[in-house]
Amino acid sequence: MLPFMVCLFWTVHAGFSFRELNRAQRYLGQFLLVSMLLFLYHAVYYSNNSAADKYNVLNVIYSWATLTTYPLYYLYIKAITDNHKPGKGLIALLFIPGIIAAAASVSVLIFGIRQDIPDLFISIIRPIQAILVSVMSLIKLKAFDRSVYDSYSEVEGKTAKPVMILVGVQFTAAICTVVLSFLGQRYFTGKTVLAVPSVLFAGTIYAIAYVGFRYRFGAFQMENELKEDIVPTDKEAEDSSLFNTIVEKMEKEMVFLQPGLSVVDLAKSIGSNRTYVSTSINTHSGKSFALFVNTYRVEYAKTIMEKDGKLSIAQVAEMSGFASEESFRRNFRNITGKSPSDWTGPVRL
Repeated sequence: MLPFMVCLFWTVHAGFSFRELNRAQRYLGQFLLVSMLLFLYHAVYYSNNSAADKYNVLNVIYSWATLTTYPLYYLYIKAITDNHKPGKGLIALLFIPGIIAAAASVSVLIFGIRQDIPDLFISIIRPIQAILVSVMSLIKLKAFDRSVYDSYSEVEGKTAKPVMILVGVQFTAAICTVVLSFLGQRYFTGKTVLAVPSVLFAGTIYAIAYVGFRYRFGAFQMENELKEDIVPTDKEAEDSSLFNTIVEKMEKEMVFLQPGLSVVDLAKSIGSNRTYVSTSINTHSGKSFALFVNTYRVEYAKTIMEKDGKLSIAQVAEMSGFASEESFRRNFRNITGKSPSDWTGPVRL
């Protein structure tokens, strides 16, 4: 019952705030709605011994929902990482298994075919879905995250790492689902041990929904923010002097001091293209755009602290081009291995 209540809570939340949600979050809302139906089935059958012996419309809903949750979750991830809407072929590939399972369950009710036929189909397809969705989601999220780090100097609120972590958690829960299906519902019916998977699934769903509705960045926002007008020639793309121009901009003009500096900002300042600039930095420095810029900021911050130990961390962060003290602390530790206060002794907090 607990997972059902969690899904119900977040489904209602998605319904009331539907107009404010982006495309990815709307897919997340649909995922939670279908998950709610799935857990409703579990709530009824695991709490009612007599119901477990009857095959009815709830079994049809279960058959459809259990093979529809993962496709919806994948569409949620795809909407974060890809600004293009899914094609008809992909939609068919994702949702046909659920339709087949539901049709087989209807056949059990109407024509009296063996109940284990839809159950067998689900037991084969569901683990395949879980593995493919988890693997493909991680691939897409990692590629998207690389593009974030290659495009922004400040990645707070933009990096998809929280969602990546939850994909791993979701996959673990999926494995548990497969194990539970193997044990069978009769193993748990009426037993207190049911509380273990109940808490696990409720916690997983809550975390997915909480992070998903808070994380509002994605490919659509990224594409809008990084629009550019300059398109250089192919010759410029191959010109090794591009990186020297970038370094000159950083060292002489200190453009890294601009808060929220993006790769488009840097590209426009040197009359180039964001793709060429990002590729040049990756190739010649071996760093992402974010690490490249923030390394300059950290080095600048070190010189400030060495000159004036009376400055606060917040003041040093602002003077160095960081958007926040938190961002400064995180990047300083990542780059130097030490906290700002440990670098030159006591610093005013």
